[in-house]
Amino acid sequence: MMKIEMKYMMGLKMRIYPNRRQEKIFWKNINTSRFIYNKLVANSWTDSSIYSNKLDKLYPIPEEYWKYNKNDKLLKASTARPTGLARITKDRYPWLGDKDIDSDMLSKAEMSYKSAWNLFHKVHNSGAPNFKRKSNPNQGYRTSNHYSSATIKKNGGAPSLYNGSIKFIDNKHIRLPKVGRIKVKLSKQLPTNKLVRIATVSIKHLSTGEWFVSFLLKSNEPFKEQLPKTNSQVGYDLNTENFLTDSNGNTIDNPRFYRSIKCRLAQEQRKLSRRARRAKSEGRKLWKSKNYQKQRKLVAKLHAKVRNQRKDFLHNLSTTLIKNHDLIVGENLKSRNMLKNHALAMSISDVGWRTFIGMLEYKAPMYGRTFVEVDPAYTTQQCSECGFRMGTNNTRKLTLKDREWTCPNCGTHHIRDWNASKNILAKGLIELTKPLTEDSPIYK
Repeated sequence: MMKIEMKYMMGLKMRIYPNRRQEKIFWKNINTSRFIYNKLVANSWTDSSIYSNKLDKLYPIPEEYWKYNKNDKLLKASTARPTGLARITKDRYPWLGDKDIDSDMLSKAEMSYKSAWNLFHKVHNSGAPNFKRKSNPNQGYRTSNHYSSATIKKNGGAPSLYNGSIKFIDNKHIRLPKVGRIKVKLSKQLPTNKLVRIATVSIKHLSTGEWFVSFLLKSNEPFKEQLPKTNSQVGYDLNTENFLTDSNGNTIDNPRFYRSIKCRLAQEQRKLSRRARRAKSEGRKLWKSKNYQKQRKLVAKLHAKVRNQRKDFLHNLSTTLIKNHDLIVGENLKSRNMLKNHALAMSISDVGWRTFIGMLEYKAPMYGRTFVEVDPAYTTQQCSECGFRMGTNNTRKLTLKDREWTCPNCGTHHIRDWNASKNILAKGLIELTKPLTEDSPIYK
């Protein structure tokens, strides 16, 4: 079968409802995937340690990355011993031959391990790959979809959502390797592209007890139609008083989802702690304590409720901005640095600024819009009419308490956030006039 180039990708996530037999199969593959990953991590720790000048610390480097070292002895040593999955065989671990274990899951676990090392070498933020814990309430594994020439002939010789090893049977059922037919609940309408294939599939079990499946879909056609031009442009300023104020003077109230449920969540978490202490004093394991597990799921559902409310709010707002404006300009916020301010940390975490910016980044090119991020420096201190900056010429800088102010140079009365959004839009228009480079903050 000829390989078809597919440059468009889309994620599709939906809830699944496995029966008890299917849950057992899922857990077998989840535990096996974690075992494979942890074994590979353990092998990397015992193989070698190479000094990292950037981090001033010893980090273990797996053998497959020794080829990047200039030491010829290490290169020769790496070819003398087996690497990767070659060490993890059915002879050493007979239970890997279980008929319910997905063979594609094994290779995907190794790919996750190598991806973790690639990310470590590029970013150096979260450190070297570490062991996955069985106690983690969120567990999952990945597998692959396959198309054979015999199956795709039924669909005119082209891969689709309905003729692979992983496929949709109808809008309420899918077929997965080893588990067979399983009930699903679609979160949105399936794409109607003529040529669309399922690539990677992830099965996840959340702390709330729910099961979800995520598909990576690929196509040679865009999944969303390009929107018509609106001849409108907007800049926005993010803040904690109001979630957003745009350059047209519109404000979006901050819903404060976490604060609205904070008191009840604290009560339920105290109850969870009491049940954990009681189980420990009685010598019972937490996973055997039914009352503890019942309370743990209740707390997890409260957290999930806040998370889902926030995500729904951010999706609706970002889509509205994308559909109504050709150009959206926002500030490039470093939320990690802002969280160091303990007086504002909870409020900043509750609004989800970074998630909102990420949504605009991927939705803008999908719908044919332009999204620009600019440096927010001095956008609140500068007058949008005359360009005068507070803090110069013996004037004081504005503080967070100053929600309105009058420019001492031109006398224009400003609402702080509205003025900042105008300056942000002006900065974005300047960025558009600059030649595009690899570091350009423009997303098309």
